[in-house]
Amino acid sequence: MSEAVLVACRRLQVLLVFFTLNACSHPQRGSSMNAQSNAGKTPSIEEFTGYYNIPEEADLSYPVLQTVDQVPEYCFPEMWDVYLAAKKWFAEARPPLPKERFDPLAEDIFDPRDGANDRTLDIDAVDYRRLDVGFLQRIQREFLGRYPLWRIVLVGEDASTGILVYPHAIRFGNLSVDIDPEEALRDIVPRAIALREARQSSQRKQLGFYRERLVNAVRDIGAQPFYIFGVFDNYHGDPSRLTICVLIRGGDANAVELEGPPGVGNDFLSRSSDFGVDAHGEITSHISVPESSPFCLALWLPPADYRGPLTIIERDSGRRSTYELKTENISHSAEK
Repeated sequence: MSEAVLVACRRLQVLLVFFTLNACSHPQRGSSMNAQSNAGKTPSIEEFTGYYNIPEEADLSYPVLQTVDQVPEYCFPEMWDVYLAAKKWFAEARPPLPKERFDPLAEDIFDPRDGANDRTLDIDAVDYRRLDVGFLQRIQREFLGRYPLWRIVLVGEDASTGILVYPHAIRFGNLSVDIDPEEALRDIVPRAIALREARQSSQRKQLGFYRERLVNAVRDIGAQPFYIFGVFDNYHGDPSRLTICVLIRGGDANAVELEGPPGVGNDFLSRSSDFGVDAHGEITSHISVPESSPFCLALWLPPADYRGPLTIIERDSGRRSTYELKTENISHSAEK
C-alpha cells in the first residue's frame, strides 16, 4: 500500500470511529469476556493489551481495565473533545522547532491520533530529544487532570521505547513501575533515537538523492510540463520497487499520470506521496502541496525488475508520450 493511500486512510479514520462510537458503545470483538477489576493498576504497554476505562459488555473478546467502580459510557463526542484538546495542548506545550530547511522526515510535532477505541490517546511523532520528566508531569497535571479517565501513550519505535502516562503514574517501556523517571529516560531516549535513525536511514538517503538532483531539475525542465530527472533502485529500502522521480510544473501532482504496459494489474505501478518544490529546487512541503507551489515532485514505483515502456499522460491536454525505463537510467543506492 502506498504512503498516499495510508494518509487517505488516516484522514478517513475519524469517520469510521464515528460510526463505531455513535451508539455509545465500543467495537464488537467476538467471544465473551467480562471486564477485569484492576482499579489502581497502571500496566505497561506490554503488560496489558486490552481496553482501558470503557463499560463492561459481555461480547468483548479483549480484557478491559477499569480504574473506577462505575465507568461512564464512551461516545464519539467525548473522543473528539479529547482529541481536539490534545491537538491544542501539545501544539502549545511542544511546538515544532524552527529549521533551516524543511525536513519531511522530521518527527517532532507530538501528533495526537484522531481515533480511539477506548480511553487511550496515542501521540505519534514524539520528539525524544525534548522529553523530560517535567514535561511528562505536565501531561499528568494539565491534560489528564482534565480527563482523569484517560491515559496517554507516547508511541515509541517499539514497545520498549513507548511511554504510557496515567494520571498518577508513568510507565517507561517495559521498565519497572517504581524506576526513577530520570533513569528511565536516560535508558529509553538514546535507544529510541537510534531505532528511529535506523528506520529512517534509507529514507534519508533517498531524500538526499532528490535534493541533489532537484537543483538542476528545476532548470532542466525548461518550458516542459514535466521532467523525469532520476530513477532510484529502491523505495525507502524496499528493493522490490524502483522510484521514478517526476518533476511537475505547478502544485498539482495529478496533472501528470503514468501508466504501465498493457495487460498489467492495478498494483503494477504504485504511487507515493508528493512533495512541493520551490523555484530553486528546495523541497518545501510533503503530502499536502500548496496550489501556489512552482513545482511538485511525484514518485512512481514500478516493480524493480521491470524494463520497458511507460505511458505518460498530461491531464489537461490529453497528450500521451512514452518513457523507456532502462537499466542505465537507474541510480544505485551503493553509489550514494
